[in-house]
Formats: sequence, structure tokens, C-alpha cells
Amino acid sequence: MSGLADLAFWRHLRGTRTLATPPDPVAPPGDGPLVLICGPSDAMPGLAGALRRLRPGLRLGALGPVAVDRGDPAVPQVLPEPPPDAALSRRLLAALDPAALVLTDGAVPAALVFACDDAGVPVTLVAGQIPRAPATQRGLWHDSRARSPVTRIARVLVPDRATRAEALRLGLAPARVDITGPLSPVIDPPPVNRPEAEALRPLMHARPVWLAAALPLAEADAVLDAHAALLTARHRALLLIAPADPAEAEAIASTAEARGLSVARRERDEEPGPGVQVMVAGDAAELGLWYRLAPVTFMGGTLAGGGAARHPFEPAGLGSAIIHGPATGEHGAEWTALDRARAARKVANAAALRPAVEDLTAPDQAAALAHAAWTVATDGAAVIRRIAEAVLSDLPEARG
Repeated sequence: MSGLADLAFWRHLRGTRTLATPPDPVAPPGDGPLVLICGPSDAMPGLAGALRRLRPGLRLGALGPVAVDRGDPAVPQVLPEPPPDAALSRRLLAALDPAALVLTDGAVPAALVFACDDAGVPVTLVAGQIPRAPATQRGLWHDSRARSPVTRIARVLVPDRATRAEALRLGLAPARVDITGPLSPVIDPPPVNRPEAEALRPLMHARPVWLAAALPLAEADAVLDAHAALLTARHRALLLIAPADPAEAEAIASTAEARGLSVARRERDEEPGPGVQVMVAGDAAELGLWYRLAPVTFMGGTLAGGGAARHPFEPAGLGSAIIHGPATGEHGAEWTALDRARAARKVANAAALRPAVEDLTAPDQAAALAHAAWTVATDGAAVIRRIAEAVLSDLPEARG
């Protein structure tokens, strides 16, 4: 496309919005096959990274809002939205010549799906759920087979058998519906200074160690009560505290000292020697270090309300057994997944924290819980790999 035809095309695509310089659909540079991704998704960064790792040289482009990869290059936005009609969709495919289209979060741009089917471009839909209510089954999902774009999709990937059964009930061919497992975000573990970890590890050897991560001052008394109770049974126990707010570090340390506990302060370069009972870090910046050193982690912010400040998959992915309260905040779905898998210990209140800490500082108890948590936290990566492999199976073989 060029000249006045291009201008008219892209002005029409943007609807009534007028731009001094209308956007052109510029394919990402390179010689590899192009995969277009449409539909906002928390898992899109992980999917993009998996596609790139499994197929070096692959080009990716987004139709719509761009999700930024953690630690990877962003997926360039080809267009701010998919084409709204058949003619524009056909012209987009002619301009970009994609090898495949991936739809996420139930996004099904009908005109583009029909155009891809006509052009022989395979389309994969990653569907977290299939609508069940009669009102939502009309339109895209419950139209006649001749008109429904969903039945023109090459592959639908669903999380479980129940969702697959619902997809089949709505008329999708069994050969086109595959189960990958539930899709969840992949959380990169916090970084760690490995020499520092190796230097601290001998100081904690053979000691019962637990961590209060992102601890607010409002929960300090509950955590210190639990540690005092633990010390009566395991006198060499060590509590690591990473305050949620660096400004509260000194107040937490002073509260511990007022209880007669021996405290080391990280910001003063003090070490957790044999006589130290509580180690207070300056803030949560070194959580990657503490997660790796503590077999048990209590997630701060889950007892006093306001929700947990940190994602539960952080300690789960690093092999630390997790204790949490009822206030799960914005990460409720992840906490539910951990609790259902018996991969975390939920406590109802501060009084219940004490026996939970004592139980889990027994090595066998902590190891079983930590392994289950690691499985839940890393399942998302395995699912994303399966999705990426399915998408790449539609592409031509890479040349030697």
C-alpha cells in the first residue's frame, strides 16, 4: 500500500479519529516469520519470551495494547487495534504477511479471523474460559457455524477438561481444542547478591530461620510474639525482618529490643551471629537474598489488612514455605491457588501465627510445603511453553 490509498485506508481504520500522520503497518525488522498477538493479557510477556527463546529470529508484533516483557524486549505494536472489517483485514495480511495469529483473553476480532482463514494463516486462541450463560453464548461463540469466527480458528487452547467440554458443546471440532493447563503469570524471582548469600549462609547453618517479608509496623507485635514463643522451644531460632517501609525499620528493631531480644541491624553492617535472635534489614530491596536463606516466610501485610505488598509466587518460586493471613489483597487468585494445593499455611489471626511458625520450622514440614508451593508457582511457565510450542508448530521450519 502507498500514497493516497494508504492514507485513506489507515484513516478509515482509526475511525473518526484524525491524525496528522496516520500510522502505517510496519512489520518488525528481520527475516524470520512474523507472529501477530492480539488481546491484552498478563501472561503475554511470558508467552512472547517463550516464543523468542524457542524460535530465535522470530518476529513478534502486537495488535492493540502492548504488554512489556520482564527483562525481554517489548513486543512492538503494529497497530493500536485489529482491523474492524474484512477489506482492511485482507489488506493488513497482504502488507505484513504474518505466519500466525495468536488471540489472548478471549479476544476474537471476527473480520481478522475470517481473513486469516481465507488466507491460510493459522489462528490460535488462548481461552481461559468458554462462556456458559445463554446471554453470552450468542454472537461470537453461539452463532451458526457458517458465521461464527470461533469455528474458523485453527486451534483453541483451554485450561482444563471442563472448559474443553464446554467448547465442544458450542460446536468446536474436537481436533481443534487442546488442554494446556491453567495460565498464570510468571513471576521473575527477586535478584540476589550471590557472594553475599554465601557469606551469610554459614552464620545461619543448623539454625531454625524464618522471614517476615515486607512487614508493616502494625504487624510487628504479632510476628515478635510468634518468635518469642518459638525461642522457648528452639532457643537458637533466628527471625529475619524486611520492613515494608524502610522508615519503620528502626521502630521495629526498637520494639524487638524492648522485648529483650538481641537485634542486629543490616543497615549498620551487623551480622546475625550466634547470639542474635532478630535481624532487621533496611527495606525489602534484598528480599531475593532473604527468601533464599529462610526456609519459612511469613508474608507481611496479610494480617493487619490492606493486602499483601508482595506477590506470593516470589518466595514460592525460591523454595521457601509460606505463611499468610486472610488479607490477600490484589493477589487473591494466586493465594487461592496455593491454598487449594496445600502449598501455603493460612492463619486466621495473630494467635494462629505462633503454632504455624513452630510447625514449619521443623525441616520436614517446611520442605513439603515449599515443594508444593514451587510446583504451583512454576506451573505457569510450563503452560506458557506448551502454548508457545503449539503456536510454533504451525510455522515453517527454520532454515539451517
